[in-house]
Amino acid sequence: MNEVMIEAAGITAKDKVLDAGCGVGGSSIFMASNIGCKVTGITLSERQVQQATANAKRKGTDALADFKVMDYCNTSFPDASFDAVWGCESICYAGDKERFIKEAYRLLKPGGRLVIADGFVAKFENNDNPIIRQWLDGWQVNYLESPGRFSKFMEQAGFTNIIYRDISKQASHSSRRLYRFYFLASLYLWWRKFSFSNRATAMQKANIKACKYQYHGMNKGLWQYGLITGIKQ
Repeated sequence: MNEVMIEAAGITAKDKVLDAGCGVGGSSIFMASNIGCKVTGITLSERQVQQATANAKRKGTDALADFKVMDYCNTSFPDASFDAVWGCESICYAGDKERFIKEAYRLLKPGGRLVIADGFVAKFENNDNPIIRQWLDGWQVNYLESPGRFSKFMEQAGFTNIIYRDISKQASHSSRRLYRFYFLASLYLWWRKFSFSNRATAMQKANIKACKYQYHGMNKGLWQYGLITGIKQ
């Protein structure tokens, strides 16, 4: 997925990239290692920043990849700070996806690129479908955008050359893997229940059940895995 996003955004060694919602730094370190570009990863979690920083140092990319605690919808970076803004399975967690798009536009230099790979509902009203709600609530996601709404928000912000691709077919193997994980994890929870171990919390149980519902939702065409790019003129 990192390679697909790099190609879609045309990222080169000359670029400065913002990894919005970087987690423990996987994509940032991949870009720094394989492309040689400078990457700043941001996340709301101090623990993730510490882990990402340690991971980058271990991989020898700490001179190119740095990490900060910051809200990607409200950053402290100056205007036109980056050549590319990157969001890999992280923008779904934004409380307001349109607000993120506006902030990404502000942060990009003229000619800069936004690239997002994430889940999108086929129709916005699918967010109310019980299958989708079980999935999203289990993973603490408030809602998913539809491709049409997300593209419209990008256009209104000023992006051009907006391209959306449904790559669910390519991502379906990951969906199936999570579905299989649901059964294994359920057995583990059952074992903990009867082995006098600490019982799983309600949130942990919901998180595991969500793995089942995301699979059913994709099979029913309620959501799709999408890749979207746009350019700031």
